[in-house]
Amino acid sequence: MQNGMLKILNIETIKKELLSANSTTVNFPKKTTFEFPDNYKNVVTKIKTKELSAECILFDAVKSVNETKEFSDVDYWSENMAAEKIKDYWFFGTNGQGDSWVLHSSDKVLFYDHNKGELGIDNLVDLELNFDQWLQFAFLNKQLEDAYHNDSLTLALKNDYKSKLSELSTGLLENYPFEI
Repeated sequence: MQNGMLKILNIETIKKELLSANSTTVNFPKKTTFEFPDNYKNVVTKIKTKELSAECILFDAVKSVNETKEFSDVDYWSENMAAEKIKDYWFFGTNGQGDSWVLHSSDKVLFYDHNKGELGIDNLVDLELNFDQWLQFAFLNKQLEDAYHNDSLTLALKNDYKSKLSELSTGLLENYPFEI
């Protein structure tokens, strides 16, 4: 952070940090029918599960397949959720508190707070982010955490954080699932 202000990193900088030169590619199983955005697939097939920030743990390909498979059971979803619609949701991360980051087949990132009840459209918060924007959000969130841990979190920095959330997406701050 320069001058105590936060910075939204460009996606190429983030990818360089996430991807090592000697990473092994682990592809998704051939029977997986989810239509992955290339930007998502190009990252998670080359990483191990990684904590980007306390609220944003990104699953590797294997972990995301297993999580999605577990949550594909209709018993996890509200009774009005049709089984064929469940295939439109891919579980790609967590916050470590039992909540999930979910990718919709339209490349929308959704947040599921397990305290809200059963999985269902009503309990998935649309943060108006795509996957690349979610990565930028995760790295922005990490900067705020670092300031907190270094006892340099000020009201001005919190306001800057809120401003940066709005830059990433008009609906992110409005639908933000955590306390700032």
